[in-house]
Amino acid sequence: MSGVNNQLSFSASGYRDLRLREGVIYHYYNDLGPDKGNCTWGVGTLAHYGTCTEAELRKSVTINDINTALATHVHQVERYIRLKVPHYPLTQQQFDALVSFCYNVGTPASIMAAADRGDMKAVHDKILKYVYVYKHDAKGHRTGKPRLLASLYKRRLDEAAPFKQGLQDVE
Repeated sequence: MSGVNNQLSFSASGYRDLRLREGVIYHYYNDLGPDKGNCTWGVGTLAHYGTCTEAELRKSVTINDINTALATHVHQVERYIRLKVPHYPLTQQQFDALVSFCYNVGTPASIMAAADRGDMKAVHDKILKYVYVYKHDAKGHRTGKPRLLASLYKRRLDEAAPFKQGLQDVE
């Protein structure tokens, strides 16, 4: 399918910002601290839901492992965005923001639908709702109460910013 965003790809500055937002960790870790969160490594690469085993916590990863996993995940997200936003032309900054957002939270269909309609206010507002973290069990089901993270709120403000341009007259 041909779409207006087929020529866009994640920019070098997008990669740089994503690495800064996610951090680059050369070993497995629990993303919300000991006995919390999910087993993760590299640039926010999910190893599995639930905490890491002791053996995993001792496991290191190479820069090549990290870069390969990062590129693979980013390419999957790029393809998804191009598929789901074929009608409304995104700016490079908007495309980069959507890649960063989807890399972190997954691919919310409602945000992609709003972007494809050109409803940038809805995209902006919906991104800002993803500021809570949840603990998950080994099967990926949410457990416990959501927790608001200030660092996640700051990240969402950055990711939502490209969609706010031109909205001042609307608000």
